[in-house]
This record gives sequence, structure tokens and C-alpha cells, in this order.
Amino acid sequence: MDLQTGIDGALQTAAPNLNLVMLILSVFGLPEFYLVVIPLILWCFDKKLGLRLIFLLSISNAINSMLKILFHTPRPYWTSMEVKGMASEPTFGMPSGHAQISLGFLGYIAARVHRTSIWIVSGILILLVGISRMYLGVHFLSDVLAGWLVGILILVVFIRYEDPFADWFGKKTAGFRVLLAFGSSVVLILLTGAVIAALGSWQIPPEWNARALEQTGAAINPVSLQDTLLSAGLLFGAASGAILSAEFMPYSVDGSTIQKFLRVVVGLVILLGIWVVLGPFTRSPGSIGFGMTYARAAAGGIWITLGAPVLFRKSRLAGGEPAP
Repeated sequence: MDLQTGIDGALQTAAPNLNLVMLILSVFGLPEFYLVVIPLILWCFDKKLGLRLIFLLSISNAINSMLKILFHTPRPYWTSMEVKGMASEPTFGMPSGHAQISLGFLGYIAARVHRTSIWIVSGILILLVGISRMYLGVHFLSDVLAGWLVGILILVVFIRYEDPFADWFGKKTAGFRVLLAFGSSVVLILLTGAVIAALGSWQIPPEWNARALEQTGAAINPVSLQDTLLSAGLLFGAASGAILSAEFMPYSVDGSTIQKFLRVVVGLVILLGIWVVLGPFTRSPGSIGFGMTYARAAAGGIWITLGAPVLFRKSRLAGGEPAP
């Protein structure tokens, strides 16, 4: 057993009854978790913060998908029976997406709120998410460290350039901005496609899939565009929806507690409906499945930034405000 596998095994052996706790902690690194949290922020508290978080999430998740394929490293439970796979993951291991995304999201919140207590809570959560991924047997320590490193780099660049880019972007016409959002999403897809092409004749070792199946009963599918398509679709949908909302029907996040509560309930129920109804189509073979993965994410993004705000205004769950 090598050192990294030994660390995962030691964590599982030292605390054998923390499976549920670690699975719960792991949720703080799921993009789907933040797709519930971000609308709450966007609809009820701070539009600017919510929009920038959804863009940060989309970009970070797409970059993570590219890097996983670029490094194409296994997960612990794919290569060793000494580590128990307590969760099934079909993608490659490095860098850890949970570590990267939790650091980016929570780090951005802490940087913007800028309170010591928020920094401390965010730091603890980021650390625990990383530990949970090793405990669950789905990441080596090097995967988690790489995820944190990439997350920090993306966060620093995002914070440095978000305001200058927003100033430049805001001066363009609505049509140009929508077109640029679509073009950016296409670039993300093409870059991941290029990384996949660069693998050439490399093949996934059959023993990786065999051990994964033996451990969790779930097959792996690590060389795929699916995660990038989801991120790219979300980026385009959220950006285009926000542009159209600001141009034609800007809304206010102000309102009573009951109004905000109803916004969240109604908005998330419809978002879940979009996700569930379109879900089976994303599993279609070939280009149809790829196209529907992008379309479902784009539809979700448009609902979050345009559809829901329009519904809230029409149903008087939110008021309007002057166009920027």
C-alpha cells in the first residue's frame, strides 16, 4: 500500500462510523448544492453576488472537467481494495472538483463579506470537504491539494478581473453580450474536446473499471464532455437570461419574508421540474445526449436569471426597479 492509499485507509480505519457525516460534508463540494444556494441569493438578497457566483461556479467546474481528463489519474477505490469506495464517481481523480468548487464558492463569499467569522467557517468547511473526499475513498491527498491550488488560482484571477470585465461587458449591446456568452460556452466545450483528442490512443486500464464495479456496483466513464457541457450550458443560459432581465424586466430583491419564501419555493420547484423532465434526454446516445445536456443546463440558467424573476414580478412576489 503506497503512502496516499495508506492515508485514505487510515482515515477509514480510525473513524469507521462517520460514513454519513462525511457524505453530508461532501455535499458542500457538489455543484448541484450551489445551484440551490445561488438562486436563493440571486432572488432574495443580492443579484450582483448571485450572478457572479453562478459564473464562477460554471467556469470553475468546466476547468475542473478539462484538468481531470488532462491528468487522467485514477481514484483510490479504482486501484486498491485496501480503500473502501463509499461513493461512486465516474470521472478521473485529479484535481478534486469538490475541493476546488467549495474553495472557490466559500472563498468568494468570505472575500466579499469580509468578516473574520465567515473566513473561519469557510476555512473549516473547505478543510472538512477535502478530508471527507479522502475518507470516502474517492480522492488521494494529492487530488485534494491540487483542487485547492486550482481553486485558489481561479478565485484570485476572478476577483482581480471581475469588475474591469463587468465594466467593459456592460457597455456592449445586449445582442453582443448574448453572443459573447454563447461563444464563451462553445470555447469551453472545444477546449475540453481538444484535451480529449490529445489523449490519442490512451485507453482506460480495464482493472480500474473492474475494481470500481466490484466496490460500488457503478461503472466509470471518465473520458466525457458531459460535465463541460453542463457548465457551458449553465454559463450561457444564466448570462443570457441576466442580460435580457436587466434590459427588459429588472426586478428588486426586496420584499417581505413571505414573498421571499414563496420565491424560493416556487422558483426551486420549477427548476427541479426542468431538471427532472429533461434529465432522461441527456442520457440519449451520441450527439442527442450531448445536446440535451447543454440545453437542460441552459434552460436551468435562463430560468434562474430570467424566467423566475419575470414570474415573480407578474405574480407580485417581487417589484421592479429602473433598468441599469
